[in-house]
Amino acid sequence: KMQQIINSIKTSGYDADRFTLSISLPISLSIREHSLWLYYEKEGKEILEGKLKKEDIVPLKQIWKYIYPHNVTSEVGLIHESGDTADFFVELVIQWEKDEIEMQVMERLCPKEYKERAKKTNVYNMGVYSRQGVDNSLGSVSHTKFMEEFSVPPPVPDTPFQLDFRMSRSSIWLGGRYCKYTRELPQTPWLIKGVRKCFSSVEELIGDKVKEFLDCEQVKFLASGREDVDVRMLGSGRPFAFECVNSKKTKLSQSDFEDLTKLINDHHKAVQVNSLALVSKSSIKRLKQGEEEKRKQYTALCITKDPYELENIKKLEEFKDLVLKQETPIRVLHRRANAIRDKIVHSMTVTQLNSTLFKLGVISSAGTYIKELVHGDFERTKPNLCSILGVDTDILALDVTEV
Repeated sequence: KMQQIINSIKTSGYDADRFTLSISLPISLSIREHSLWLYYEKEGKEILEGKLKKEDIVPLKQIWKYIYPHNVTSEVGLIHESGDTADFFVELVIQWEKDEIEMQVMERLCPKEYKERAKKTNVYNMGVYSRQGVDNSLGSVSHTKFMEEFSVPPPVPDTPFQLDFRMSRSSIWLGGRYCKYTRELPQTPWLIKGVRKCFSSVEELIGDKVKEFLDCEQVKFLASGREDVDVRMLGSGRPFAFECVNSKKTKLSQSDFEDLTKLINDHHKAVQVNSLALVSKSSIKRLKQGEEEKRKQYTALCITKDPYELENIKKLEEFKDLVLKQETPIRVLHRRANAIRDKIVHSMTVTQLNSTLFKLGVISSAGTYIKELVHGDFERTKPNLCSILGVDTDILALDVTEV
């Protein structure tokens, strides 16, 4: 099996120069080791007394670490690092089909403790049983009680152990900006009752190519805010990032970024990316903060029910840091809690197009609903252009021009 692991590492395609080799053993081995020690204490007390303590025994896992990583390192040509310092992990997994059944003895030995563990799935999200938890629990169990519930010495396993291995990589984060030049594409997959409403999404058009280029197991999309399906994202684009899970390719040159940019941009002309780079995990927090902290710029094509006077709409340019009371728009109530939020329109500009059409430029705080600023959403946004201008006003098209 070790030779199979060695061959797999060599041909895996991971561009790592360092790795960590570990082994995963059945948790029930802790119970069996405890049982075996109790047996030795009982049968060999005279021999062991004063010469050997339980803590003197080197765990099987530690012995394995002393021997095998060195042998594998010499074969694969990578530097071995212990612990979590390396970003490429190779794990030999030893499984036993009766491990879970045998572990149930802990519920009889420590019923109160394991009953509480079963309830706290948010704390013990990796399972009720853990090696450290079992070792700690056994320390408080009397020898007599243990021997009442579990055989001493431990029984010989009646089914064989299964050996497998897995390779994984620490996630990397790829960031950049995207522009969207269509009014028929959502940012993320748009499904209603399981039915797709658009052929694709910004996330998929970019993410599929990122996954292909980096040979990832999975990509997870994050962005600084979002635009509606019918809203274009122009200017320098919206900041985004992908968490690339178990990526085989992580060492990227400037040429690689250029090739990836071209691969994405050639895929669909409606979505174009720029400024691709590897980013730190900590920078993702700043990306999400930008959703609510940045100023954003918009351009809207607006129409009035009746012809307007230029002087009337020009007064919009006089408003500075106008505070809006925005109740959650009716159109997003299905996915966002109803609340009244304060938003700020820092400035507006107006360009006349004809007697009922005009172009509105808006600089506002992040998260401002611009469509509702224009038509009022049945007075759920106050003030709005209808109330300010004294004429029914609606929006025909909207672009985000800077984030």
